[in-house]
Amino acid sequence: MKIISFAWTTPSLLARRKTRTRRNWNDKYASRFKVGDLIQAYDKQPRFKGKRIAIIKIIGIKKQNLSEMTSKDFEKEGFKYFEEKGLKIWDREPSDAFNDWAEEDYKVWVIDFEIIKLEKQKRR
Repeated sequence: MKIISFAWTTPSLLARRKTRTRRNWNDKYASRFKVGDLIQAYDKQPRFKGKRIAIIKIIGIKKQNLSEMTSKDFEKEGFKYFEEKGLKIWDREPSDAFNDWAEEDYKVWVIDFEIIKLEKQKRR
């Protein structure tokens, strides 16, 4: 089963408040991912001792310019959850990080997904 790491946005994924992710993948790599695929969601890459946190199912995939993001993407990407919880993303306020990201002018892969299963989290 393929893996996608959600290092920066793990809290919003675990809260079921993230349903979209953007990836700067090359087209050949992106072609491996298809609608209907079940994917292992990790809190960071396995090579950095990441742990599986969920199983997700791809429900949409397309290429889009970052500058085409809308306010709906703020919620789908999990930034709204960070804002509501007073958390920072990329060491910044969520709205500032999102707005700067949305000003970028290049295409990335947009993956829409649904959470199939969350792994039980160990208390730390």
